[in-house]
Amino acid sequence: MKWIIHYDVVAFILIFIILVVYSSYHRLKTFVNKVYTRLLIISLISAFTDILTAYTCSFCTKDQIVINYIANIIHFLVQNAVPCLYTLFAYALIYETEKIGKKWFCIIFLPYILVALMVLSTPFTDLAFVIDDMGVYSRGKGQIFTYSVAAYYVIAGCVMVLKNMKLLGRAQRISVLLYSFECILLSLIQLFLPEYLLQEIGIAFAMFFIYITMQNPFEYTDMQTGVYNRNLFKKIINNKIEKKEDFSIICVQVEGLGYINEKFGVNNGNHLIKQVADFLQNLNKKFFVHRIANRQFALIMPKEQDLSFICGHIVNKFNRPFYFQDIKVNVNLWCHICCLQSSKKIHSMTDLLDIIQYSLHEAEKGKKNSIIYASTEMLERKRRETEISQAVTKAIEEKSFQVYYQPIYSVAENKYTKMEALIRLIDENLGFIPPDEFIPLAEKNGDILVIGEIVLEKVCEFIEQNEPEKKGINAIHVNLSVVQCMQENLHIRLMNIIDKYKVPYGLLDFEITETTADNTQVRLDEIMNSFKQKGIHFSLDDFGTGYSNQANIIRYPYSTIKIDKSLVWASETNPKATTLLNTTISMIDKLEMNSLAEGIETEKQKQELIKMGCDYLQGYYFSKPLPQNEIMDFIEKGVQTK
Repeated sequence: MKWIIHYDVVAFILIFIILVVYSSYHRLKTFVNKVYTRLLIISLISAFTDILTAYTCSFCTKDQIVINYIANIIHFLVQNAVPCLYTLFAYALIYETEKIGKKWFCIIFLPYILVALMVLSTPFTDLAFVIDDMGVYSRGKGQIFTYSVAAYYVIAGCVMVLKNMKLLGRAQRISVLLYSFECILLSLIQLFLPEYLLQEIGIAFAMFFIYITMQNPFEYTDMQTGVYNRNLFKKIINNKIEKKEDFSIICVQVEGLGYINEKFGVNNGNHLIKQVADFLQNLNKKFFVHRIANRQFALIMPKEQDLSFICGHIVNKFNRPFYFQDIKVNVNLWCHICCLQSSKKIHSMTDLLDIIQYSLHEAEKGKKNSIIYASTEMLERKRRETEISQAVTKAIEEKSFQVYYQPIYSVAENKYTKMEALIRLIDENLGFIPPDEFIPLAEKNGDILVIGEIVLEKVCEFIEQNEPEKKGINAIHVNLSVVQCMQENLHIRLMNIIDKYKVPYGLLDFEITETTADNTQVRLDEIMNSFKQKGIHFSLDDFGTGYSNQANIIRYPYSTIKIDKSLVWASETNPKATTLLNTTISMIDKLEMNSLAEGIETEKQKQELIKMGCDYLQGYYFSKPLPQNEIMDFIEKGVQTK
């Protein structure tokens, strides 16, 4: 018989190319990938041995019968291993485990073992094939059994796929079913037209389709660095979370690349990123290294790893100079590191990414090459922040912020002459949210600009409706944040609100913290001068908590200095604090400014501050912050003896 081997040659070349390309890239050592690799290798050998047996059956003489037998036995063993591995591949796709129980072992391997025994016995039984005394090849009486076993494997694979459709993606289902269809069709053709060697070309095309849809390394590879990408990171983590596997993660955020890109060019910056990726990849071959963002890498590793040792190794790398194009780079290239020791309380990819980003954000607040050990407590804080941010957004849309007022006692007049406007946020789901929780978040995302204007408008509306100046109130204090004071034309926007309600300028007193003054010096000069010309007053808030107290007092035109409650409380038990408090009040008086002490909670504190010469007092001793429908009644009642 004249064998047509052209299809086998094409199949061999195609499978060889797939194997070379597939092996040249990083890939996970998962069970699926291992089986696919073995399937490629066995398919390649099968195509080669099919060509070889076509040659031996055509050209081997009666003196070379042994060679012919050996070649055909090897081919039959290899060729029949292909459908067996195909079924194993389908199993791996569905169950993703190398642990194969007795049931599945029998289903997958027992039929092949029977075929192998038949093939090995062929020289004595002529079951698989027959080679007569003249060296002529013909089919054996048991060859139909090999075709039946192959059909069994194809059907078994299809049944597994159809029964577990929900566990597989569309591409996975199509790949497996297409493989089955091709194998059945081409096997039938070859059964009736044995001279056409079509099985191998069918297998080759099926392997190619699996490669481009399921096993393509480009799908999960970061092309710039060669490590795994974010898509595979999410896939692995989701799989581990679903299986409740405990794991550890180290996330490395590279810093300083902006300077390198600007000074040395983007190509050199990319070269350094590649160096970092190579370094992380070589830390341990068992670690899975992923590039999850432009300058972020994540290492997935077993839980038992010593993270502190690994992080120390990474930090040491960043403490040494990097190189590109054989030139020593002496720039500030550093990193921030987030470590998650255990994933037990991580229930979703979103949870994990939130923890990573939150931890890295916290690490950025520290020194270069800082390390943060993440925890689920961080996740709870992140969730709380998210909920609060949503509540703030809703309150801005609905303008549902409330303004409470705390009276300020004048020692000289023995009555309440000032009030401080304090923002309150009460959410229908979260309840009361303290200002020290939502204000920092609002400052971070820029919402504080809108909130500040909402508060001022509510204060102006309150003044318009209640006319507090007629009841002895000569100033209402309103807080300005750091972010507000950094904005251009702030005074114009706020002045428009004040003019809208025709509020007397002298009735407003803007409070500015030391932190604000330190960070917005140039801008603050402009703002304060503009407001001062209109008659608006300024107070320095939280005096005693910063580092440039005297400088701030001298630089800016404050009328009132508010002494922080921490100094007031400390003076009760610490003689040094008492001396400092007394000296501070005396200094403020000599500078011809008003002193206002916060946090007054007892009669003793009140009397001691009066003795020291403090001008104004504020705190829960007099009153907690009250809503606007109560504050004026409280003012009318005046100071009550306690």
